[in-house]
Amino acid sequence: MTKEELLGIYRSRPEIQGIARSLSGPDRNAFQLAGLAGSAMSMISAALYQDCNRPFLFLLPDKELASYFLNDLENLLGEQQVLFFPASYKRPFDIIETDRGSVQLRAEVLSRLNRGTKFPVITYPEALSERVIDRKGLTQNSIELSVGEKLSVEFINEFLHHHHFENVDFVAQPGEFSIRGGIVDIFSFANELPYRIEFFGDDVESIRTFNPETQLSVTSMHHITILPDVQSKLVEEERASFLDFIPENTVVWSAELPDFLQHLEEGLKQATQSVQDEKSYAISDWKNIFDPPGTIANRLKRFSMMECGRRIFSESVTTFQFDCRPQPSFNKNFELLIKELQQNRSQRLTNVLLADSPRQVERLYSIFEDLQKKNPTGNTVDFTAINLSLHEGFIDKQSGIACYTDHQIFDRYHRFRLKKNYSRSEALTIKEIYSLKPGDFVTHIDHGIGKFAGLETIQVNGQPQEAVRLVYKDNDILYVSIHSLHRIARYSGKDGTAPSLHKLGSTAWSTLKQKTKRKVKDIAKDLIALYAKRKATQGFAFSPDSYLQTELEASFIYEDTPDQLKSTVDVKRDMERNFPMDRLVCGDVGFGKTEIAIRAAFKAVADGKQVAVLVPTTILALQHYKTFRERLKDFPCTVDYINRFKSAQKQKETLAQVSAGKVDIIIGTHRLISKDVKFKDLGLMIIDEEQKFGVAAKERLKSMRVHVDTLTLTATPIPRTLQFSLMGARDLSIITTPPPN
Repeated sequence: MTKEELLGIYRSRPEIQGIARSLSGPDRNAFQLAGLAGSAMSMISAALYQDCNRPFLFLLPDKELASYFLNDLENLLGEQQVLFFPASYKRPFDIIETDRGSVQLRAEVLSRLNRGTKFPVITYPEALSERVIDRKGLTQNSIELSVGEKLSVEFINEFLHHHHFENVDFVAQPGEFSIRGGIVDIFSFANELPYRIEFFGDDVESIRTFNPETQLSVTSMHHITILPDVQSKLVEEERASFLDFIPENTVVWSAELPDFLQHLEEGLKQATQSVQDEKSYAISDWKNIFDPPGTIANRLKRFSMMECGRRIFSESVTTFQFDCRPQPSFNKNFELLIKELQQNRSQRLTNVLLADSPRQVERLYSIFEDLQKKNPTGNTVDFTAINLSLHEGFIDKQSGIACYTDHQIFDRYHRFRLKKNYSRSEALTIKEIYSLKPGDFVTHIDHGIGKFAGLETIQVNGQPQEAVRLVYKDNDILYVSIHSLHRIARYSGKDGTAPSLHKLGSTAWSTLKQKTKRKVKDIAKDLIALYAKRKATQGFAFSPDSYLQTELEASFIYEDTPDQLKSTVDVKRDMERNFPMDRLVCGDVGFGKTEIAIRAAFKAVADGKQVAVLVPTTILALQHYKTFRERLKDFPCTVDYINRFKSAQKQKETLAQVSAGKVDIIIGTHRLISKDVKFKDLGLMIIDEEQKFGVAAKERLKSMRVHVDTLTLTATPIPRTLQFSLMGARDLSIITTPPPN
């Protein structure tokens, strides 16, 4: 079964077809959908939207529920087919501090509604009550551009300056623009990505959206609307209700609308009281910012209503009764789940397991296959797994469907996700290429350390050429052509210590390089001998993944990134070989290295081996201990730690348990590589941030690691470690894809 087939089951239901026929006419209707549970409302509303030629507005009780419902509809209809209208302020009814991302989302929704877009819109009380710029003000403050249109760059420049756009070198956030000859980059408040407009004279030749982090084009556009920060424009423009932008034929869906309005009333009372206490705003100004609940209720009566709840807002309403119940709690107990699925089949219900990713679908099938092998005499389980993420599962007897979500099966917290472009990652931008300032130290590969003194135009064979000016000892000057920039690097040395400048023409730099090369060769010789010994050593080949391993990976709260998934596969494949693993996993902070370590550690424990996790600091040891313990609390695995915060007596007890094999995973600092630490059967060593360990510690590690599988995690690999990985002496996995948001 596919997502489309699942939606097709609901579209074919007589009740849904009856509602769709009623909504196809111009009359105002009121319906109540009773007996819904879980994400059944999401399924029904998506099915109706596909069959009705009318706009939908969804009113949810609060931002969190609205966000979960948004994700449901995005997953059912497509991410670009649903609009979210949040409140401008970081806290409800707080008119002091606005949220830039929310302001941008609101502007995008207003702009698209003003152009006649009929996508479903999802909102909540505080957002709906907040007044917006009126249609006239929105039109007057925006500008529309089309490919082939005649328009001067000077006019665009004047419009953007007038509407307080900031002129920058490279566009990175809403409200910025950049003009470079015939190319104009603009980050409008009406779109999640900035626009790149290319002019040929006064003709608009092309329009593209682009990624501000990479500066690469994303999609070509024919027509765009550029909108300034309409939230700041509210000071000088007329305000209107958001419902004024909603077409008359809109169907308004509400969950407990009377409660919705009551929540609004209470919030406004509290906000009004706090404003009066602080005397920061006149009450007349306050009432101009938010619509009263009574006004909203009167405006809503103009629309067809679809009410999903116990309390009814409309006077005359047609009720449709559904027979849905929420997904029960299994708390990772697959025996209970199997019993439920078998019971469903006896009642002629189709079992559908909804998974957040294709990998999770594979894991679910793998878990049930393993369970079937363990108990071949048990009845087979009949189900379909679909790569579809919904917030809550439900059992709908009328439709003959029982939908279960994987995060509820594994008792994982399900996170909602707003558009990633509005909570941009702090990635490296092209701006940082221009971060060198006069006075910064740089290293030239041939001449050593000098000072950067800016760019300068010089004459080369009678031709002007731009060059980098470097100042060396005794104020010697070196000009480096911009075509030879690969020979220059920013100086990196001990923080807070200024380096000595080298003298141009002296042998000091070349002597230092030769001396360093000799030392590197000596170190390399020792290391190659160690790695050769490891490669020739017979190691322990771990067993393939067990049912418990699959369950651990499936219970991960987040979705694996592609690189995280590949690194996990690489590590487990290395562990299953019959010679010691030596793999470096390199990835930025927060990219999921610890989860890979937890999976590797559990694989070792499942085969009766012990695991040592070596970290450079006391605090990191405690942090890892809490993380490992939390992830493995439902599995047969003992985790402990050792650091200087533990008393001598406690340390002695812990080491005795490690020696006896009663501790499966021990986490610690340098204390772990002391001579008095004995393992009963060490199978895997995990080293976090190896570059922070000193020479003596590394010598001790060498002797420990010859026969033991080793996994090294780092965000900043030292050149030696990285070089050995690149030349093949150590295996390398790189995580470059950040998690969403």
